[in-house]
Amino acid sequence: MKLRYIFPMFVLLAALGCGEIDNPSEPDGPVNPPEPAKPAWSEPELAFAFPETEKKRYSYCPVILQQENGDRYVYMCANPYADPSASLHDTIIDNVYMFVEHPDGTRTEAKSVLQPGEVYDSHHTCDPSVIQGEFKMGDTVYKYAMFYTTGRNEYDYCELAVAFSNDLNADRWVKYTEGPIVKKTWDTEGDLAWSGGNCWGVGQPSAISLDKKGKVLLAYSIGDLKGTREAYRIIDMSDMSKLDMGTQRSMITNGLKKSDGSQDIASNLDFAVDLDNDRIIMIRDVRPFPKSYPTFIPATMEVMYLSFSGFQQNVGTWKKLAQITPELSGFPRNHNAGFVRDNFGYIDNYRTPTVYFTVSKQSPDVYETAEKMCCWTYDIYKTTYK
Repeated sequence: MKLRYIFPMFVLLAALGCGEIDNPSEPDGPVNPPEPAKPAWSEPELAFAFPETEKKRYSYCPVILQQENGDRYVYMCANPYADPSASLHDTIIDNVYMFVEHPDGTRTEAKSVLQPGEVYDSHHTCDPSVIQGEFKMGDTVYKYAMFYTTGRNEYDYCELAVAFSNDLNADRWVKYTEGPIVKKTWDTEGDLAWSGGNCWGVGQPSAISLDKKGKVLLAYSIGDLKGTREAYRIIDMSDMSKLDMGTQRSMITNGLKKSDGSQDIASNLDFAVDLDNDRIIMIRDVRPFPKSYPTFIPATMEVMYLSFSGFQQNVGTWKKLAQITPELSGFPRNHNAGFVRDNFGYIDNYRTPTVYFTVSKQSPDVYETAEKMCCWTYDIYKTTYK
């Protein structure tokens, strides 16, 4: 799940001054026009944080659905409120929360809409990705699907599940009755150990509708003995009794670079598609991560783009559009971001995305203890690339 991973940021814009233009003591000559403004992020704004009075709460991993009236439905991973005296196990329990952000900046109260409860998600339900379509389960055709990462009480591994609703503002979503749709990659029961602990499994979904009905491009992260990587499937969810999960494909990684210029891997991504320009954009973690606690959270994220047709054919090279850095945000760690998209996963212009992202403090401000864990500093900010 993405609870491995947020700070307010600002952009400093320099203004260019103009020289005198009607000075008789200066000879006539060409006037140099001012340089065009360079692309830049808008000053990051706080999008969501729980009240200071509610200690030991976190919010991260947002997914944002832009409506025609300007409202934004924001789904995120968060924990229910617990008394500060509660144990650590009792407080780190991921729910999917949602709120509506209105054009005037006001928002509704955040509420939990998906909680642990089944055997396969007995501990965590997190990393939501919501799209619109037509999805039949039983006798009901649902309008919305929410993909999410599961976590079990007795094991460390995660899997990928789905739930449905006919209302973006629903208090509860209906889980798929057959359990996870993308399972862990090993066949043995329980966790799979490697030198660093137990393998992470499958999760961190990002979904895009391909036909505005039941055909979906579903991308997700994998962590097993073969390493960390990003995969995707073209799936058909028109009738869940005949669910077609398609073939798992590895995502192209050409152009992904670490901060030192060497080849990077892909995980923990969000995607959006600009159909008019045949572009798919993603936002990703840039490695290596800092060596101080929390070592599992990046400092920098990067927005990249590729032709959408090339993505589906596994050809081409990802190109960098922009980065979200500690210098921009004002926070040492920035992670778990989501694009503002329409209900189907599309955007109008891939060159000017709006991103909601999570921030976190780092040591010595936080420690790996129950009272000072980094997750208690997870809040959500937003910024637009101009």
